Amino acid sequence: MSRQQTKLIDKYARTMPGKRQDMQVLALGLSRTGTMSLQAALNKLGYKCYHMAEVPNNKKKGHFWCWHEAMLSKFNGTGPKYTPADLAHLLEDYSAVTDIPCVLFSDELLTAFPHAKVILTNRDPDRWLQSIEKLYSIITWKSMNLLARFEPDIGKYLSILQMAITSWTYPGSDWQDRSQLRAGFLRHYQHVRASVPPDRLLEFRSEDGWGPLCAFLEKQVPADRYPFVNAGNELFHIHYALVAVTAMSLIVKGLLWVAPVGVVLFG
Repeated sequence: MSRQQTKLIDKYARTMPGKRQDMQVLALGLSRTGTMSLQAALNKLGYKCYHMAEVPNNKKKGHFWCWHEAMLSKFNGTGPKYTPADLAHLLEDYSAVTDIPCVLFSDELLTAFPHAKVILTNRDPDRWLQSIEKLYSIITWKSMNLLARFEPDIGKYLSILQMAITSWTYPGSDWQDRSQLRAGFLRHYQHVRASVPPDRLLEFRSEDGWGPLCAFLEKQVPADRYPFVNAGNELFHIHYALVAVTAMSLIVKGLLWVAPVGVVLFG
C-alpha cells in the first residue's frame, strides 16, 4: 500500500490554527468581473471576504504554497489532492469568497458549503477578454519574473495566474493560447448555473448596485454608493506597488545586489 502524501495544509493546520467562521457566500464569477468590488461590498455588509488580494495577508499560513499545491494537483495531476474539507480549513477565517484561486475550485466549495448562497458576478464576454489581457501582461513583466527568482511567493503567484488562465482555456494547454478563452468563460458560467439551485443563486453585475445584492443576502442597503474598485488600470497600479514593496524587502535583505535590481526594475 502506497504511503499517503502529506499536504502543506496539514502542516499549517498544526502550526497556525485559525478562527473558524461560518461560510455564508460563495461568489463564483471569474476574475475581472467585478470580484474586488464585490469583496469590498461584502466586507461592508459584515462578511469577511477572501479574494486573491487576501493571499499575501495569509503568508504565515502558507496560502501561496497551499493554493499552488492544490492547483498543481487539480490541473497538472501532480502532488496530493485537496479535498473539500482541506479547502474549508484553508478558508476557515472567512465567511465569503470571491475571485481566484477560490473560483477554480467551485465544485469543491459547493460540496464543502452546501448551504452557502452563491453569487455569479458576470460581464460581457468580449469586454472580459479585453480585461483579461492585463493579466497576460503582468505575468510577462520582466520585473515580476526577476523577483520570482528571489522571492518564492512571487513565483508561486505567477504560477497560480498561469494555471488559472490555462484552466479557462483548456487544462494542460499553453497558458498563452487565447483561442479558447471565450468558450472557457461561457463554460464556467454554464457549469455553475447547472450546479446551483436557482433559489441559492444570484446573477450579478457591478452596475446592479446594492439593491439586488442586499435583497438576496437579506441585508439592509448601506447609505454609501456601491464600491467600484480595481477598474481600468488599477490592476497595474496594484502590481506596481507589489513589485516596489517586494523589491525593497529584498534590497533590505541583500544590499550587495541593490544596484542590479534597481536597474532592471526601475531603470
